[in-house]
Amino acid sequence: MKLFMKRKFTLIVINFLLGIVIYPFSQLHAQSILNYADTLTESCYTVPSWTLFKRAYVTASSSLTETTSLALTTAINNLQPKAKPYNVGMCLNGDPTTRMGFTWFTNLGVTGGKVQIIEGTTNDSTNFRNPDFIFYAKWDTAKNLNYSVSANSLSSLAGITDNTKKSYNSNKAIAKGLKANTCYSFRVGKDTIWSTIGHFTTAKSGSNDFSFIYTTDPQAQTDAMFTVSQTTTHAAYSMYPNANFWLSCGDLIETSGSTNSEWEYEQFFETQKDIWLNNPLVPVGGNHDQSTNKNISYHFNTAVTAFDSAKATCPGSVYSFVYGDALFMGLNYENYSTTGYLDSLATWMSKQVKANPDVKWRIAFYHKTMYTGSTSHQNDADGKTVREKMGPVFDSLKIDLALQGHDHLYEVIGPIYNKSLITNMVSDQSVVTRDASSNVKGLLGGTFNVNTGTLYFLNNSAGKKKYVPNDSTSMKSKESTTGVTDYFTLFTGRFGQNNLPTFSNVNVKSDSIIITTYSVNDDGTTFVFDKFAVVKKSNLVTETPVLNNTSVKIWPNPANDVLNITQSDNEKIDLKIYSNSGILVKNIFGSSVSQINIDDLKNGLYILKLTTSKESLSAKFVKE
Repeated sequence: MKLFMKRKFTLIVINFLLGIVIYPFSQLHAQSILNYADTLTESCYTVPSWTLFKRAYVTASSSLTETTSLALTTAINNLQPKAKPYNVGMCLNGDPTTRMGFTWFTNLGVTGGKVQIIEGTTNDSTNFRNPDFIFYAKWDTAKNLNYSVSANSLSSLAGITDNTKKSYNSNKAIAKGLKANTCYSFRVGKDTIWSTIGHFTTAKSGSNDFSFIYTTDPQAQTDAMFTVSQTTTHAAYSMYPNANFWLSCGDLIETSGSTNSEWEYEQFFETQKDIWLNNPLVPVGGNHDQSTNKNISYHFNTAVTAFDSAKATCPGSVYSFVYGDALFMGLNYENYSTTGYLDSLATWMSKQVKANPDVKWRIAFYHKTMYTGSTSHQNDADGKTVREKMGPVFDSLKIDLALQGHDHLYEVIGPIYNKSLITNMVSDQSVVTRDASSNVKGLLGGTFNVNTGTLYFLNNSAGKKKYVPNDSTSMKSKESTTGVTDYFTLFTGRFGQNNLPTFSNVNVKSDSIIITTYSVNDDGTTFVFDKFAVVKKSNLVTETPVLNNTSVKIWPNPANDVLNITQSDNEKIDLKIYSNSGILVKNIFGSSVSQINIDDLKNGLYILKLTTSKESLSAKFVKE
């Protein structure tokens, strides 16, 4: 404490001598600041604030100017005592009407942390003298995390050696017993020192409209790249400050492996701390988040799923929650090659769906794309493995919307069932001039009916790195490696790349999901890149020919176990049922029937052709 008070007193003297506002630059005063900075000790301060100080110190040491001395003074004033929490974040963890998960880092050895919560919105720390809730943290030592790599440019910026190791305490706490639809204020830390105050609102009970921000792949590793990603998220935060949560499909940072960069996670939190202090995160990890250090697992407090915790490289990306009228399922495909992992994932998904039979929407989100048109990953073997294994699971569980990451491209795909497009499920779409890069098929917007298939969606990326779309010829040439026939036909909405970072506002209602995606310019201004709706309606339009005085009636559509047939004269009929791809699956002829058993057919779209002596009837129907 004496050292801290001495530092503050010295800073006051330095600032007086500097005369930052009213006195001209003095080389003597600047040198005094540099000499004082040279006496400071790293162990007294938090890791993030020391890194920023070190950067300013190294720069000033090499060139002592008015600008560098002012930057060094600012960095000294911004040094935080070693016990102060940093990298503070919230995650939805369990029932969002009553619970919230918290995570923060402290320097190694700083333990005994807790979360204080009070009802209402406040930024006054005196209101926390008698908090409504106190939840104590469990902490885990994160030892010898690789702090920096050469690609971070930290060696020249802050004098930190590449692959420097640093250790931390990762603190996690779960708030329970909260009230639904209630605003709370919180802070984390201990009685001697606290974080900045944050805020959150619990979910409403029951079926209610809500919205969230969806981003993926910010994947930054330098100051310039973090400028891009945080400009994107701040643009979203400015436009949608009341979004209920933020969902990320992975690759939060760039450097993976055993020599990954903890500095990148540090910057993810510190450059956007105003957002993460006021918005719960719903993350899953991507391939760039994988490391033997398990950094991502230390930073996010999501619900623990047993098989993921036991088998995953970086556990914490398999969890579910119900928000409003939607079941969300976070999935980890990064351990797809681990024996039995995808089987366990499929079983787990089935249990989540069975446990929540009454929700309107089923939404899955994950990193590795199951369907994509990018030149970088479309014919990847791991993507094919995941698609072949998990695609049938999505079909059987009737997943409505799949939010993807990994491919840094904008693509609206489907609805898909059994690796095939369910036709006649897109309406209200605009056709515009095609562009080989930004709009390959010349389509905008649309309403996508997911009653019998899954819509797969990727909204490009929130960072600088971008991929390129394949054309139809290229996709056709890759069919042998993708295992998907007529891949190009699956792209039913906008498909392309405009080389700008993006975010999506997803508005979930009882009758529709409206997704509006924005591109973000360098200055933070935005424009709508695409907007479409997702609906789930059973009153599908069948392609039945207009027949006068028809003697045959067939119903219902969609059908479950049987198709009913009513005939006015009970004559013999010939009836054939084809799959949507044209394969004959049933052939009934020379019979007079009142019902057709279709229980043995897989769910999907079929074509029925019926012939009598008087007329022919052709119609499409859906088997549910």
